[in-house]
Amino acid sequence: MTQQTQESLLAGGGNGGFNTTTGYATGTICQSSGTFRASNKYIDAVLVYAAGEVFLPFVDGRKTTWYALSPSLSTNKDGSFTSVKVVAGTV
Repeated sequence: MTQQTQESLLAGGGNGGFNTTTGYATGTICQSSGTFRASNKYIDAVLVYAAGEVFLPFVDGRKTTWYALSPSLSTNKDGSFTSVKVVAGTV
């Protein structure tokens, strides 16, 4: 994914757009993968949703509105994960 593509997604363009101010009601389908937050007066819930998944009810079972926190965009070119091995007790 190019830097231009990432910036386009952050600005709300391409791939269905990504908008942190738009709320998604329980039962609607997630259009763009990312991290979403819902809250009531007692607790905030943060979940990761993939495009195509249905937004779930809040942790108390009630309908809620989910708001995007940030897009799930990789900052590396191939989207891979590189692990790091360390000797036990050295960190």
